[in-house]
Amino acid sequence: MQTFYRKRLGDILIAAGLITIDQLEWGLEEQKQGQRRLGEILIDAGWVTDDDISEARALQLDISHIQLGDYGIDPHILRMVPESTARACRVVPVSVVDGRIAVAMANPLDVEAIDTIQRITKRRVEPLLTSESRIFSTLDNLYGAIGGTDIVDSIQEAVDGVETIETIEEEDGEDVDEARRKSGQAPVIRTVSLIIEEAVKRRASDIHIEPRRNNLEVRYRIDGVLHHVRNLPKTIQAAVISRIKIMGEMDIAERRVPLDGRIAVRVDNRNIDLRVSTLPTQHGERVVLRILDKNGMLLSLDQLGFATDDRKSFESLIKKPYGIILVTGPTGSGKTTTLYTALNALKSAETNIMTCEDPIEYELEGINQSAINVRAGLTFAKQLRAILRQDPDIVLVGEIRDAETADIAFRAALTGHLVLSTLHCNDAASAITRLLDMQIEPFLISSSVIGVIGQRLARIICGKCKSSSLATPEEIAEFGLDASKGDIQFSRGQGCGNCGQTGYHGRMGIFEVLTLNERVRQLTLSRPSSDMVKKLGIEGGMTTMRQDAVRKILSGITTADEVRKKVFIEEDAA
Repeated sequence: MQTFYRKRLGDILIAAGLITIDQLEWGLEEQKQGQRRLGEILIDAGWVTDDDISEARALQLDISHIQLGDYGIDPHILRMVPESTARACRVVPVSVVDGRIAVAMANPLDVEAIDTIQRITKRRVEPLLTSESRIFSTLDNLYGAIGGTDIVDSIQEAVDGVETIETIEEEDGEDVDEARRKSGQAPVIRTVSLIIEEAVKRRASDIHIEPRRNNLEVRYRIDGVLHHVRNLPKTIQAAVISRIKIMGEMDIAERRVPLDGRIAVRVDNRNIDLRVSTLPTQHGERVVLRILDKNGMLLSLDQLGFATDDRKSFESLIKKPYGIILVTGPTGSGKTTTLYTALNALKSAETNIMTCEDPIEYELEGINQSAINVRAGLTFAKQLRAILRQDPDIVLVGEIRDAETADIAFRAALTGHLVLSTLHCNDAASAITRLLDMQIEPFLISSSVIGVIGQRLARIICGKCKSSSLATPEEIAEFGLDASKGDIQFSRGQGCGNCGQTGYHGRMGIFEVLTLNERVRQLTLSRPSSDMVKKLGIEGGMTTMRQDAVRKILSGITTADEVRKKVFIEEDAA
């Protein structure tokens, strides 16, 4: 990269050939709509990496840049700064030369952090600029990839400071009071807080806290896969679970039935919502915390993973004035993210968008969201009827679960509303037969449904440890590739600190977009099989999920193994 001084970040990136002027203008527009920095927006869009941004900022600020991970660090230097301080200040001590300590920082203008390091080490600080992701991955590698010493120490404090609470009976007020007191002790609070903080930093979507016979297991779901993180001592099980229930404003005396709650926390200056669910098991209450990070969820249509032709089809569908758009796939396939992204693209001062959800996962600015309450008798159908009396233009129905809800949604589409919803089925074509099985009249389906999106989520190969090799003859045959066009390269991740040794970092959608043209509409009236619908869709230009998945393998976005698990096996099973 050439040297540029006193220029704006965007100008430096353009001059280095990393982004185009159009991409910069798009990033600046996105920046105006939120609180994120330009670098974060460009990274999320996939146009640049953390390292590209940090290198450009180093040129901008005229500060030396360091590529952490390629630099061996003396353990003696590392011990000069406690891990808690290094993580809080987002620094990595690198070397000591002539009485100065060189420190890698994501923000070399952070005077407070520099003062803290100087006070602890009694040495002047020479800041070096690196990316924040490299700082945290380096700290994880140096201090131990799972949690580091801070959380281990705090857990040990909890073991030492908290007595065993074997039973908490609802009728025994003293036990409940004691549980509340012990769950409020500093070591327990710190343990729970650090587990949540660590999970957010490791990009987990869920935290599983599971009682076993002899311990309390903690697992994180990262990029759709559960990973064992650590075992906590059995002696602090009740205190930890009680602490979580108190944070979620749940009844700590009730352990015999499942409970739900919600927690709001702040991690790294980001507001994080946690949806809490407890379930009684043979060894105690099992707790799952779903991490809802609004900043991490709000994507642009560019970032969902649509191929160019599929994106144009999807954009065309959501700009229709009326009709039903269905997003299909199993649980955890990203359907809600796709719908929320569509709503975010559609919202305006002239449009009344209303939702009916169970529950509201993310609060969207400028959109009127409502949740059903089955216990109070407020079902999807009743809520949807009420919403249609609120003069909506666009309605999101969280899920079409029954014929009554479907009938109301379909008739709303016929009366001039754009309706977006989800349906549990394997692919886009199967949505038609699924609706027919729900006893929806064929003429309603034919008249109302304008498009169906089938999708899965596949893990993205880590950009830090990506490597390529020639596809084997078996792989070429398996994926239906043409070997006569020359060597075919398949990519995979080797595993590194950035991806937690998994070889993957993040996920992307694999899609198929079925637009209901006149031929498909006519076919729907004759109650067709899903194979017949799929055949007509392909003849009309639809790219199947299988084809989209192979396209993403050849582009080096995901791996053959990931596609086998997420697309090929399910499609074959269907």
